[in-house]
Amino acid sequence: MTYEGDPQAKTQPGASDSETTAGGAAVSSIEQKLLKVAEELGAWLGAAERKTTDFIAQQNIQDHLVKIRDTAARLLAQVEKGRERSR
Repeated sequence: MTYEGDPQAKTQPGASDSETTAGGAAVSSIEQKLLKVAEELGAWLGAAERKTTDFIAQQNIQDHLVKIRDTAARLLAQVEKGRERSR
């Protein structure tokens, strides 16, 4: 990724503010940068999703998450029961 202070970000002599795509539409340099950022973000999010899926797929993690869910449900039931008694 290039930044404004990055030497690669400076326009080269003879370069225009827009380039033509294969479809003939002009794409500004800002749009090109946004597309590049979007591609990088997509790749990063894809990697994070794969790692999360692999992590959650581990049986001990699944067991731990089930225990957390069950404990939370039990505690919520106790809170509800206490609220009903206090009415």
